[in-house]
Amino acid sequence: MAQLVKLQDYISRYETDVYRYPGQFIRLKKENYDAIYKQWYNQQEPVDEEDTYEEEQPRWKNWFKRHHEPEEQPTTKLPKTEEELKVEFLDKTYQFQLKWASSTLQEVSFLDRMYEIDQRLKYFLTRFPDTYLLMYFPIFKLKHALLEAETILITPTEVLCINWLDDESDSVYEPVDQRKWLKKTDETERMIVNPNIALKRMESTVKTMLDYHNVSFDIKKLVLTSQGVIHYNHLPYQTEYVDRENYQSWFQSMRESNIPLKHKQLKVAETLLSYTQTTSIKRPEWEDVETDEQF
Repeated sequence: MAQLVKLQDYISRYETDVYRYPGQFIRLKKENYDAIYKQWYNQQEPVDEEDTYEEEQPRWKNWFKRHHEPEEQPTTKLPKTEEELKVEFLDKTYQFQLKWASSTLQEVSFLDRMYEIDQRLKYFLTRFPDTYLLMYFPIFKLKHALLEAETILITPTEVLCINWLDDESDSVYEPVDQRKWLKKTDETERMIVNPNIALKRMESTVKTMLDYHNVSFDIKKLVLTSQGVIHYNHLPYQTEYVDRENYQSWFQSMRESNIPLKHKQLKVAETLLSYTQTTSIKRPEWEDVETDEQF
């Protein structure tokens, strides 16, 4: 899973210590999945309806009760296959990521519940390697001005500024001029803003912040649509267009990356996070935060 280091203007666990939490997340994720898988593999039998989830019961029962089953349903439905187990685990880890991206041990932001079902955000977090760090619509503060970016993915080797076009399977996109693209479907045609405009602004913002701190790192721009088609004559500098014609090859190359977290990558994340807007309040004193750093 990619790691959600910044979500809009919410307080993030990562902005308090970006050198600690990425490695901690990877370790916790592996330890939890290994433990859950072992218990699931050894005990794939239905749980009795009289099950009261006592402490001595296997760890996976407690995990599914805590993360999966509503309180009014005491029985736990076990995944039938390892693939189902992985899907369940990623779904619950996704919710855990939202918690880390909207709270610290001392502060909390009010999470918009739309992010719990945001399929685009979930796509980035559940389909890419653990070593990729995601900033999702972060708000940067530069010279007393606020700038909302779109999607920024910090990999061990580069920063990707991403503009995701609407995913309609019959869409065809054609550049018209410096400011407009034409979007065509079977039924409609309409002009949209050239996505390269937002990408250039993101690239310029990221470069300005990194240059100021003397951090050198590759920055690339990406226009992405997994279902549509982009017709073009030439690519802007340091820009890649990914559509349904080359999506699978691009996706596989991203997923197959086995490069570990890099110190310079974390320095890039630290630099960008230092410029982000954060809106939060102090946690209520009565709130239980003892398990906030555990899955």
